[in-house]
Formats: sequence, C-alpha cells, structure tokens
Amino acid sequence: METKRLVIAFALSAAVLIGWTVVFPPPKPPQPAAKPVAKAAANSAAAPATSPQAAPAASAQSAAAAAASPATPREPVSPVFAEGEVTVEVRSPLYTARLSNEGGVLKSFVLTHHRDGAGKALDLVRQGAPFPGATLALDPADAFLARAAKARFAVEKESGNGVTTVRFRYREASGEGLKRDYVFRDSYVVAVKAEREGGTGPVGLVLGPGIGNPSGEELASRYTKPGATITLSATASVDRKAKDGLKDAEAKGAGLVAAGLEDNYFLTAFLPSGNATVALRPVTLAGGPTGEGGKLAPPEAESEVVLSAPGALSTDVFIGPKELDVLEKTRPGMDRLIDYGWYAILVKPLLWGLKAIHKVVGNWGVAILLITVVIKVLLYPLTHKQLVSMKKMSVLQPKVETIRQKWSGKIKQDPQARVKMNEEMMALYKQEGVNPAGGCLPLLLQMPILVAFYNLLAHSIELRHAPFMLWITDLSSKDPYYVTPILMTATMWLQQQMTPTGGDPTMRRVQNIMPLVMGFLFKDVPSGLVLYWLMQNILTIGQQMLLNKFTDLGPTSMKPKAA
Repeated sequence: METKRLVIAFALSAAVLIGWTVVFPPPKPPQPAAKPVAKAAANSAAAPATSPQAAPAASAQSAAAAAASPATPREPVSPVFAEGEVTVEVRSPLYTARLSNEGGVLKSFVLTHHRDGAGKALDLVRQGAPFPGATLALDPADAFLARAAKARFAVEKESGNGVTTVRFRYREASGEGLKRDYVFRDSYVVAVKAEREGGTGPVGLVLGPGIGNPSGEELASRYTKPGATITLSATASVDRKAKDGLKDAEAKGAGLVAAGLEDNYFLTAFLPSGNATVALRPVTLAGGPTGEGGKLAPPEAESEVVLSAPGALSTDVFIGPKELDVLEKTRPGMDRLIDYGWYAILVKPLLWGLKAIHKVVGNWGVAILLITVVIKVLLYPLTHKQLVSMKKMSVLQPKVETIRQKWSGKIKQDPQARVKMNEEMMALYKQEGVNPAGGCLPLLLQMPILVAFYNLLAHSIELRHAPFMLWITDLSSKDPYYVTPILMTATMWLQQQMTPTGGDPTMRRVQNIMPLVMGFLFKDVPSGLVLYWLMQNILTIGQQMLLNKFTDLGPTSMKPKAA
C-alpha cells in the first residue's frame, strides 16, 4: 500500500510540475564582391544638426570620381544634404538588414530561413505603433546623443570578401561629432562601433523595445514571451525578467557575456567586451487607436537594454534564432540562453537524437514518435521492473488489507498501533521478497528524462512551425481540434485500468481522475508534446499487455476498477 501511495504521490508531483510550467509559463551562393558605393548625403560639418539648411547638390562628376577612386578617403562629401531619409540594405544568406541615416539605426533585420505565424518574412525589429520600428538607437540620456539620434548622418557602404561595412558620420557646428560603424558577415553576429569626436561623454546604444512581430494569437498564448530581458554572467548564471516584470531600471555593470531581449525562439543581445556596462530599463509605450471605433489601446509595458562606455563603444550584437549549435559557436555559455530547465544536461543528447532521426525521415512528428520508441526501449528494464513490482504488490494486497483491518480499530486508541502495523507490513514484504519502493524508484529515475523531453519540445526552434500530418501543421502550437489531447487522455485512462492496484477506493478515484487532469493540462500545450506523451501511453499499454500475458504472479486485480 505504501508503494501505491508513493506512485500516486509521484504522479501528482509530476502533474503539478508540468502544470506549473504550463500555467506560468529549418545556402544561397556567395554574393559577388560589390564595388564601393558612393556616399549618401547628410548634415555638413559646418551646419548644426537641429537646423540644417539645404545646399546645392554636388556635381555628378565629383560623385563619380569619388566612387571610382579607391584611394579617396571615405568621408562625407560636403556640402551634400539628403532631402529625406536614406536607407542602406545589406543582404546575407542568413538575413536582409536595412539601416537608416536618421540616427544610424537598424530599421529591420529579416531572417531568410524563418517565417512568422502568417508565413511572411520574419523581422526581428519590432514594427508598428506604438513601437519605434528601429533598434540600436543612441541613448537619449545624453544631450549630444539625443540630438544625434534625430539627425541625418552621412553614410557609405563597402562590400567585399563576404564582409559589408556601413559607416555613418555626424558632426555639429561646434566640431563635436560621432562615428557609427556596422560590420556584417555571414553570421548572426554584427559588429557595431560608436565613437565620439571632439567631445567627452558616454556613448550608449539601446536594444529594443520589443523583439520580433508576434501575431495576436501568439501574444494570447501563455507560451509566448516577447520582449523578456535576459542577461548571462561570466559564471553562466542566467537572469530573466518578463517585459512587464521590470519595474525600475537595473544596472547590471560590466563583465557580462550577453545582455538583450528574447522570446521563445529568437534573441537580440549585446555581447559586451572591455569596460562596457549594461543597464535594463522599463519603457511605457503610448497606446494607439485600435478597432473601427478608434478606441485607444492601453499603454504597452516593454523593456530595453542599454550598453554604454566612456568616449567609444565597440561591441558585437547577436540577432538571430536560438539554435543550440549557433549559440554554442557564438560565445561559450550562450547555449544556456535556451530555457531547457533543470535537466538541460539531458537535452543535448535528446536533441542530437531527434535531429539524427529527422535527417532520415524528414518529418519532425515522425522523429518524435521514433525517438519515443528509442527512449522506451532504453528504459525498458526500469519500466518492466516497475510494472512487475506493482503486480507483486497487487498479489499481496489481500494480506496487506488483513493487517490493516487488524489494526484499524486500535490506531485511534494506541499511538504506537500505526508503528506496529507498519512493522508487520514490512515483515510481510520481507517474507514475500517484495520491495514496497520497487515500483517507485524506476519511475523516479525516469522523471528527469520526461521533464527534459518536455522542455526540449517546448523551447527548440526546430519544432517551430514544423508540420506533422493532416490537421497538425505546427508541432509548436496546440492541436486545433484537440484530437491528440483526447486520445492522450483515453490511452492514459486505459493504462490506469490495466495497472495492478489495491483495494483502496481513494487511490482508485485519484487514479481515475489523473487522466482527466493531465488531459486538461495538455489541451493547449504544443502538439509535439502531446504526441510524445500519447506515444508513451501506447507503448506502456503494449508493455503492460505483454506483462499480463507472460508473467504469472498469482491472482491480480486486472479488471476495470470501479470508481
């Protein structure tokens, strides 16, 4: 009986653990080397940024000479001014980036190999009101940087050997100026540099607010967490805060490995170096008109990450998917930015196995089913021992009930009666060669693997928008018709009916309710998780049928149990 209490306790603990997680929650040819592009216009060195005056355009001969002569210094051609915003586009096999001469900001960063929920190009720069539609802006906390953030910079672009450099230049009448450089390579890491000239003071860059452009459905999902701040220390400690969980600015200081914004599958983060310091700041964005009636939306609570250094700032910025291999190659310890939970050490071999199977079958849903079979085979000795132990305990149940009835009337009168009853039960178990914990220990040993697989499927970008078959078109989202959760509940109930048990009516009721509880908890989880659990149930039912057929331990209570 004690074993069954432990089994039920474990099942309830697993349900609570999973329930807590639920409630709170796949090459392009290289580009040919491009010739240097002539500079786009901006403010002159002599004109103030706050009131620039239009000047005649430079002659075509001068512009052509500047572009044709490699030896020409790459400085703004004065006094050419831009009549409007000038954007520069950078293409890579991994992304297409657009930058603006207005403040030298990054306007968009569209990933090549990933799509949004509507199947459109995925832009990691948050667009649309009330968001600014730009990131890596200058920190307006400093007066000079605040003016530069609104000014038009001179800009030039140079490409060659797989590297594209975009340079921005700005200078005020006082002589104080700012240089901003972006270096793009065929990776998700962009090198960014900002340097003050002719003046003193800090240089700060801002990531955010917001990341990506989640759909309304994704925002309504408990599993989506766009805009959460994340920092990774040199000791591999990860600190996460939801976008609305940052109430006041927090100074994180220097020495961090990474600091930025994340959602479930993507990351934009500074990779600081030197004496650059990090700060997290809450941002309240004004609501905008929504709906046919023009009703104002409530203010948006967001967060932004600020990196600053005195005089000059040089940093790498990661903008891309949270793929395990990519993060590991970027910086040591960055793989911890994927929230794989307590059993992350088990996730890597599981993910490796899942990828290996996917290379053969080409379908992530089939890969989940097959790796579930592999896991079940590897754990067969443990699960077999568990089922045999439970069956043995069922055979002894009549004797256990006899002992329980013998002492039931004495427990209230004699405080030592319960101790004596337990001693008599343990003597019975010893005499029959049964370990009352034999059915629980193997189950407890499986728990880390089950939780690790749960976290793997819930946070691995490989499963994002991955179809299985028929109505399941996205393994990272819920089953739209709840077919698999219903099947999971039914197979779990059938499994419970086939499991040997004792005669305690309370235990039976708990066991009968558990499938309904698990079915409710799993109805809105990613369908890949439900598919895994459903396959586990089917395999366990098959194992139990074989055990019942070929193992004879005496009479057992294998008939359906009455509630």
